[in-house]
Amino acid sequence: MHDRAFPRLVHEVTATRLSTQSNHQGENQMISIPVSDTSHARLSRVSRWLCSIGYAFLAVFFAWSALSGHRQAEAILKDAVTVQAPVQVDHIEEKRRKGRVSYQYHFRYDFSVDGVEYTGHFSTSEDNATPYLGEAPQVDVAYARSNPAQFDRLDRLEGQKGLGSVLGRVIVALGMLAILAFVVHLLVTRKLFVRQGPALPAV
Repeated sequence: MHDRAFPRLVHEVTATRLSTQSNHQGENQMISIPVSDTSHARLSRVSRWLCSIGYAFLAVFFAWSALSGHRQAEAILKDAVTVQAPVQVDHIEEKRRKGRVSYQYHFRYDFSVDGVEYTGHFSTSEDNATPYLGEAPQVDVAYARSNPAQFDRLDRLEGQKGLGSVLGRVIVALGMLAILAFVVHLLVTRKLFVRQGPALPAV
């Protein structure tokens, strides 16, 4: 009796696994919408224009943000006062992606200038949070002598001060944005909207 039940059990387990894998593959497959050749050509042109416009907008925004940070760093460091500010954990954010859990640490620091309190915030990954989790951690802060409200962490300002490094990061980011826009265009024109195959002859 056991000799007969074992092959049947193996068959049921194998069928269950295959069914589960098939369901997962079905869930992971992207929906494809068949369209005519004329409609596909129009959709390709629209997708190309939208991706180009989106890329141009994001490229201008990113370049403007990077150059603004560079100008602010130069303005602060030109006449800077450096202080050490105590750091404390503000909150910890849990992130889940593809079954993996990671944590983003958000910190805050406080310092005062002429009796006026200032507060700054920054965040980092779990791997880079160790220096700020020890006993009485501190961070170097630089502020403009003429306007203490303009301040930031000293290491961040020094990283933004060099125009060459800023332009290098901008170029790398623009290249990644271009690849992302191209991938989105391919997904829309090759996966989401596909050319309709020829109709099968009636039997």
